[in-house]
Amino acid sequence: MFGVGGGGRNRADLFHRLNVVTLRLPALRERAEDVPLLVRHFLGQYAAEFGLPVPSVTPEALALLQAQPWPGNIRELENVLRRLLLEGRGLAIGAEAVEHALDARPPAGAPAAPTLPALAGALLARARRGEIVDAHGQLLAEAEREILTQAILAAEGNQAKAARWLGLSRLTLREKLTALGLRSGSGPRRA
Repeated sequence: MFGVGGGGRNRADLFHRLNVVTLRLPALRERAEDVPLLVRHFLGQYAAEFGLPVPSVTPEALALLQAQPWPGNIRELENVLRRLLLEGRGLAIGAEAVEHALDARPPAGAPAAPTLPALAGALLARARRGEIVDAHGQLLAEAEREILTQAILAAEGNQAKAARWLGLSRLTLREKLTALGLRSGSGPRRA
């Protein structure tokens, strides 16, 4: 249907074919009333995917989520909820957990995932302020949590595949997931 080359002619043609009707969808910050519905949807979706129970969300936690400007729109909300679910292992989500997940977000305009030097710098800054005492351990745990989470997501819940990619035994992967408070059982897989 669309050939290679053509100097962008096919792309322009596609744009004009699709540009029949323009819909304006307001940013999430303009639709705070939609946040509770989106929270339920994404928590249900990811709980099923990770084999976890759908957690309840306290009114205070929901109010914090609704008060956010969400510069990354729904994808940013989705990422925060995925983090909350994985870190909470399906337990109730409270305001403190939401604050922690929101603090872990990259600043507006920053890349989606913080770089290792940025994370190290942030942890060291918190240590200098006396907020934490084990910056080294927290950095290692965060790096391990991230690579394990990414591997499980990329493998669509298939722990054997994720373990193989990471160069770990399946048992070692499960132990690490459990130690970091991430999903430890094998959950449903997508076809």
